[in-house]
Amino acid sequence: MSPTQSAKAQMRSTMRTWRRSLDDAALTRRSARLVAHVTPLLAPRGLIVGYDAIRGEPDLASLWENCSAAGATVRRVTSADDPRTLPLDDVTAVVMPALAVTPTGQRLGQGGGWFDRLLARCDAPVITIAVCFDEQVIDTLAVDDHDRSVDLVVTDQRVIVASADTTGQQPS
Repeated sequence: MSPTQSAKAQMRSTMRTWRRSLDDAALTRRSARLVAHVTPLLAPRGLIVGYDAIRGEPDLASLWENCSAAGATVRRVTSADDPRTLPLDDVTAVVMPALAVTPTGQRLGQGGGWFDRLLARCDAPVITIAVCFDEQVIDTLAVDDHDRSVDLVVTDQRVIVASADTTGQQPS
């Protein structure tokens, strides 16, 4: 295992442990605040690719309802979907969960590279948004060459417009 892979594995373990510490009431309350921050950034925005939350992730079900009601099309994806074959015509935004993320838009996901593979296929400019709770925003993160940065980081406390990362790569 490379030093980068080891650092990522350790951060994933730390953040998963922290997420498990959230009780259901806190998760619901904080998810609602996060939805309030991200809703104005999306609705209506054409085709939005989103996700269905797993335990500990921000629950965005009400966001998807709000966007649909405002006229957007929402495609909720799961890890069972193949990011290499998912239709991406007219995608305007991709909203993805993060285990950890930096203010410069470097994102740590679950480790399968699912969203990185999806974003690599997007031809047109697509706004990319990582969502997490504020404690998951960290100063630095180990990254690989294939890792894609995001444009915006949205938490239950704030919206961060990501800047170029330390390698000079602009957010996707």
